[in-house]
Amino acid sequence: MTTPNGETTMNTAATLEEARSDIHAATAAIDDPHRRRQYALSARDNAVTVLLADDATPDELRHAEGYAADAEAIIANP
Repeated sequence: MTTPNGETTMNTAATLEEARSDIHAATAAIDDPHRRRQYALSARDNAVTVLLADDATPDELRHAEGYAADAEAIIANP
C-alpha cells in the first residue's frame, strides 16, 4: 500500500509474516552471531509494529508477542 505522501506501507499480516521469517532466519544463523542478531532485531521491530497496529487481530497479537519474546531471547543470548 502507498500512503498519500508516497511512502510504502505493509499491512499487519505482512508485517507479522516478516517477523516470523526473521525469527526463522535468526534461528538458522546460529554460526553467524552478527547476522543472527540483525535478524532478531528486525523480528523484534516487526513484532512491535504489529503489537501497536490498530487493526491487529487477537491471533496476530498473540503471535507477535511470541515473536517479540523469541527475538528478545536471541538478542540476550547470542
